[in-house]
Amino acid sequence: MPIIWKIKNSISIFLICLLTIAMSSTVLGQRISLNDSLSGFTQALEDRFLLKKQLNSELFVLHLGDSHIQPGGMTIPLSEALHSVYGDAGYGLAFPYQVAKTNGHDGYQTKSNVAWEVSKIIHAKKEFPVGICGYTIHSKDVNAKITWEFDSLSYDDQVQRIEIFHGNVLDSNYQYQIVSEFGEYAKPLRHLSDACHSVFAFEKPTFVFDLLHEQQFAFQKSSTIYGVKVSNGQPGAIISAIGVNGATYNHYAESVTFRNQLEMLKPDVVVVSLGTNEAFQFGDFDDTTFFDQSLNLVQMLSSLESQPIIVLTTPPAVSKVQYKNKKSYFTPNPLVPRVRAVIMDIGQRLNIPIYDLYTYMGGEDSMKNWAQLGMTDKKRIHFSPKGYQILGEGMRNAIDNHLP
Repeated sequence: MPIIWKIKNSISIFLICLLTIAMSSTVLGQRISLNDSLSGFTQALEDRFLLKKQLNSELFVLHLGDSHIQPGGMTIPLSEALHSVYGDAGYGLAFPYQVAKTNGHDGYQTKSNVAWEVSKIIHAKKEFPVGICGYTIHSKDVNAKITWEFDSLSYDDQVQRIEIFHGNVLDSNYQYQIVSEFGEYAKPLRHLSDACHSVFAFEKPTFVFDLLHEQQFAFQKSSTIYGVKVSNGQPGAIISAIGVNGATYNHYAESVTFRNQLEMLKPDVVVVSLGTNEAFQFGDFDDTTFFDQSLNLVQMLSSLESQPIIVLTTPPAVSKVQYKNKKSYFTPNPLVPRVRAVIMDIGQRLNIPIYDLYTYMGGEDSMKNWAQLGMTDKKRIHFSPKGYQILGEGMRNAIDNHLP
């Protein structure tokens, strides 16, 4: 390599590092120090956190959202904070995203020996009902197998208890068996199971297990799987991230199966991170309609028997691409402030705490700064893994202030 090129390349890298440090210490540093807090009424959240600590029972937190939440990275900092206070009860919801041919969490991988049909909560015409994970997979092959493999390097707790949300075994759905990497068959916990929900437990914990099918009756013809929850059987916190690419408030609010399965999980806290996809409806967006749809989801969550504490987050300051003279450029998405205003209004009316992610980022034109730091994708809608980590740390800091 020529010496002159080496010198120029070194200078370029040095300047980029200086720029990154400068912007991190001003834009990002000021943003984190000033805006990582919850607004609104937080006493109920503090009371629930304290109660669960006193009872030493499972604290179940669901982070519900769209494509920003589906990879799971934004939820990791909050998981770490809650585990440090309550202990770690396990991974939580672990949908076979790779089997459904979509992006999933980094903490585990799934694979199958057959191709599965897929339904998604955003589909207008769904082949199958969609439940707790926002996706459904379906197969008629009784020999179909799904393997879950958790990353033992990044995930400390092994799996000892598994809950499957599935189609009705008294109708046409197969029954299930769970086998560990050691060849151990998990014991069915029939007193905790029902026709649409099967619970199993291993004697010896594992990082890898297979889900198998069993046809006990001739009328059982297929398998419909809505989601799987894994835990270690110990008291502590479980924090699950459920996000669906393209999802809106209305998609979740309208799903009866999602609501009924969420009821079975008995969530203590539900963090709702939606609104980005509504901000891309443009000519179809209506503030009053969005208010009603958002309110419907909040009311649905409030109707759960566990009476979870709801925390709303505003959407990030995503960009919109514009074209001029056959060239593209980015401008702040003009609907995001309107979406944010509706969410803030609902929070204030109903005394729901809000994590204002939009303000935390730096406001209207902040996506440009994040992009210059390499924290976003090329479309300036999504974030890099580091970007999601920073967003998640802000939410962690906001909620951490209210832990016992």
